[in-house]
Amino acid sequence: MNSIERTAIALNLGIPDRVPIYSETVIQNQIYEILGEKNKAVPLRLIQEGLTGTLFKLAAPLINRIGWSNRQIEKFMSKKIEADIVLGYDCSLAGYSAIFNLKGNRQATDIWGKLYDLGADPDGNVDTPMYRQGLLTTPELWDAWPHPSPDRIYRALYRVFADLQKRYGERIYLLGSLSCAGLWEASSGDMGLTAFSVALHRNPDFVRRMAKYYETIWLATIRATADAGMPALVYEDDLAYKSGPMVSPRVLDEIFGPSLRRITEEAHKRGLKIIIHCCGNVNQLLDLFVDWGFDGAQALEPTAGVDLAEVKKRVGKRMCIFGNLDISHVMSQGTREEVEAAVKSAIQAAAQDGGFIMGKTNSHYAVKVENTRWMIEYTHRYGVYPVTH
Repeated sequence: MNSIERTAIALNLGIPDRVPIYSETVIQNQIYEILGEKNKAVPLRLIQEGLTGTLFKLAAPLINRIGWSNRQIEKFMSKKIEADIVLGYDCSLAGYSAIFNLKGNRQATDIWGKLYDLGADPDGNVDTPMYRQGLLTTPELWDAWPHPSPDRIYRALYRVFADLQKRYGERIYLLGSLSCAGLWEASSGDMGLTAFSVALHRNPDFVRRMAKYYETIWLATIRATADAGMPALVYEDDLAYKSGPMVSPRVLDEIFGPSLRRITEEAHKRGLKIIIHCCGNVNQLLDLFVDWGFDGAQALEPTAGVDLAEVKKRVGKRMCIFGNLDISHVMSQGTREEVEAAVKSAIQAAAQDGGFIMGKTNSHYAVKVENTRWMIEYTHRYGVYPVTH
């Protein structure tokens, strides 16, 4: 059984030959280490300090106009998938994140209306931009923003996804995605959480209008994913803190539920599986994930109080469970024995009847490639069906 078949069976809640393994890794130093290549990341000081920093700041409008920085992000997506194949993953997140425009050499905006700071990873290289604030704090500002059309999103994603699927789709199961566009995360991020919370209370129809716009963006994403030949996609939307949902599950369902149901329905009509990635304590949201129509749930952070065995018991017969190795210690500082124990625990908790895919909770700079190799090694050892306690 190959990686594509193995993943497809698990997503259909079946029992493959062994537990598949999923990668969401997008960290530069890890990708280049896996490939055995020199790290090609750009030092932050190069674009912010001295003569080169001054020149970069002056050139920012031209860089935006010709799309240079976003093309580098697109190229890196290929490196990420190549690294996943080399390491031995079965399925891989192909997340489209070429969505930024530079504001000088210290900040950037995304195409949705959020402001970010440019920062460095621990090696001093340019890292993923860090969200600072929403720029569209009122309905008037939101309406005036030049929101990208669904057709524009479709064209950008189809071009990249079709290329990735053609090059890698016979070797690894690819799941498309679009960054920073989850209905809750995008809407609240565009305004900033304070202004958004006020709007949610005083102007829910406006919030529904924002949700409807992002629904059209996700319908375009689904169309691009399907037309490119990818078999699945990941809907990314962080709805919870470590203590629980950011807002009442009832309100989430009332405001965003109708759009989410249409999104998953469209994915299924086009023959796609659709997974929800949601960080935080999602215990109160699990049944909603199923009701909204998602085929799987990923992240399920143990450090946020999510117990994999309980998740399997509650929704494991209705959706595929991804999980859920901890990145804060096990995958970043843990010993070989700790990684082995975590893999065995996850398999025992959620793999018994199939419908389970192994993976880390998230992508993080501190995760060690060595620990990732151990995760894959022990999944191969203990994840062969029939699995035993």
